[in-house]
Amino acid sequence: MNQTRNAIIGHQPIQDPRHPCDPSEELMIELIVTAVALALAAAGVGSAVRQRRVTERVRAKARRQAAEHEERLAQEKRSSRERVDEARRESVNVARAAVRAFATSTVQRASKLSSSISAGVRRHVSDEAYATLVEIDHVAQQMLLTASGYAVLAGDRLSRRWPTTRLTDLVRSAMGRVEGYQRVKHPDMEEISVESRAVEAVIHALAVLLDNALRYSPPNSTVHVSLEHGAKAAILVVDDAGLRMEDERLTWAHEVMSGEHRADITRLGAYPQTGLRVAALLADEYGFRVDVQAPNIYGGTRAVLVLPNDLLTTAPQPQQPAGRTVTQAPPEPPAPKGPEPTTASGLKVRKRAARPAPAARPAPAPAPVTPGTPEVAAAWMAGSRLGRETPQTDPSTEEGH
Repeated sequence: MNQTRNAIIGHQPIQDPRHPCDPSEELMIELIVTAVALALAAAGVGSAVRQRRVTERVRAKARRQAAEHEERLAQEKRSSRERVDEARRESVNVARAAVRAFATSTVQRASKLSSSISAGVRRHVSDEAYATLVEIDHVAQQMLLTASGYAVLAGDRLSRRWPTTRLTDLVRSAMGRVEGYQRVKHPDMEEISVESRAVEAVIHALAVLLDNALRYSPPNSTVHVSLEHGAKAAILVVDDAGLRMEDERLTWAHEVMSGEHRADITRLGAYPQTGLRVAALLADEYGFRVDVQAPNIYGGTRAVLVLPNDLLTTAPQPQQPAGRTVTQAPPEPPAPKGPEPTTASGLKVRKRAARPAPAARPAPAPAPVTPGTPEVAAAWMAGSRLGRETPQTDPSTEEGH
């Protein structure tokens, strides 16, 4: 204010030597100058305050507009993401439906082909057509394994129906669905059977594990299948002597088996590896467990299939009546012919006719075992015959879903 006042009066009091001012007039002039300075200073302060208020209002408006813009942008992002997810789901559903229809149709036709071939095998068991029919049936079983795997990935269920099946027959049936089954060795496991509802799923999963073991092991090596008994489960163990699974691949397999990594059917890649994915889906649906470990005692890879007790049943064993013991008795002369023995269901028990002992002859040199011969094919043919004789789902009710 003093600066304004000094600027008005020019730093010097206004005096005229010819007309000396009255002190009261001089005071009045000072008051007027001071009032003008105060008015000018107040005007400057008010202008700054108004300018500050205007600036704050502009800034608040800009902040509101920025917030509204960000909200609109976030809404657009959410809307775009929802549209992309919807398009993604639709494309996955379309791809799954197409793969399911094709795979199911292939499964049904291959099943009919396998049933016809199986009937031909039984008719020609003693002639030259046997080996050819067995080889054709083996290829058909491999086609069924692949097509059934894609059907499972597409959300379909396995269509084959089995009765309660012994583990030995189950392993042989799985062998009949893979290439190189001649290299698979397994013990007799007649004392345990698998419930009907889980038989096909266990066979498919075991066939996948056998196929991996055979593919990644030397052609002259053996793949061993063994049975271990646990407190609450039976464990089928598949050991190969091939290349052990790499750590990165082993981690991926564990994620697939545990359900952490479940790629949809549109993200399988140019060279899809569906085996472990299918085995994991079947294990999750039917209540068993599949896992892989490396290295095993052979330096290769071990696969385990854990079957809980609620999927198992003990194979019936002949029992002696209580209180009786079996003793060795000397041979007796033939007794008179009585009524023919029957089974528990009332069927007559068939007996093979006694054959005369063959004359002694030099032992021939062992012939090389080749695919398709009765010696090699009999095991898995016997194990897989039950599945081919059971009815399949009608293709007209499955295709196109």
